[in-house]
Amino acid sequence: MPAKKLFEILVGLLAYLLITLLWFFYAVPSMWESGTEAALITAAFGSMLWFGATASIAVYIVQRTRP
Repeated sequence: MPAKKLFEILVGLLAYLLITLLWFFYAVPSMWESGTEAALITAAFGSMLWFGATASIAVYIVQRTRP
C-alpha cells in the first residue's frame, strides 16, 4: 500500500474517532444536562446522523473489499 493512501486512511480514521469522542463525551452530556426540549431533540438527531454516517462508512468499506 502506498504511503499516501495509508496516510489518508489513518487521517480519516483519526478524524472519525475525534468527532465520535467529542460528540458522545462532550456535546451530548451537556445537552442532556441542560434538559431543554430543543437540546434533547438536537442530541437525538445528531446521534441518528452519527449512526447513519457510521453505517454508510461500514457499507462502503464492505463494498470496497469485495472482489
